[in-house]
Amino acid sequence: MNMKLNSILAAAALAFGAAGAHADTITWDTHGQVEFGVNVVFGSFTDYFTFEISPDSYWVSSTAVANNLGGGTVLNISGGQYSLWSMGADGGVGGGDDSQLGGNWSFDGSTGNATNTVLLAPGKYFYMVTGTGNGSFSNGGMYSLTSTIMPVPEAETWAMMLAGLGVLGFLGARRRRAD
Repeated sequence: MNMKLNSILAAAALAFGAAGAHADTITWDTHGQVEFGVNVVFGSFTDYFTFEISPDSYWVSSTAVANNLGGGTVLNISGGQYSLWSMGADGGVGGGDDSQLGGNWSFDGSTGNATNTVLLAPGKYFYMVTGTGNGSFSNGGMYSLTSTIMPVPEAETWAMMLAGLGVLGFLGARRRRAD
């Protein structure tokens, strides 16, 4: 039984290792409060996570982390980068009219999980994640991508906050004069 299981695992590892470069597209539809993706990759990869922001503008924060198992020897990612893009008029990934928002953010086993935040208007967007899986398990790697949204405060909210701070300032000044 163990011999048969080992043979199956070895065949699966060879099949994954022989696959070479790949590209996956993961669709999140309308972006929820938190979106999360995990992918196991082999060799060079380019993955896309598509989503839509609707109907208001939101602050979108994202983090990508290489989950380098076995101290980066079993599953490892080198040269990991991700970026945020706005889909062009064709509404698809990779069209000539897509535009990059922000920069290329790096991640690997040594970079930790820096968070990047961008303000997005309603529309269609995608994250592009690239790198190379080069762990000892058939040149494999694993990463996770987390994306969260937070609504932009409306003008009335800012006005109420400023009015409240003004009242507190007035009361503080009045109290200092009374002392």
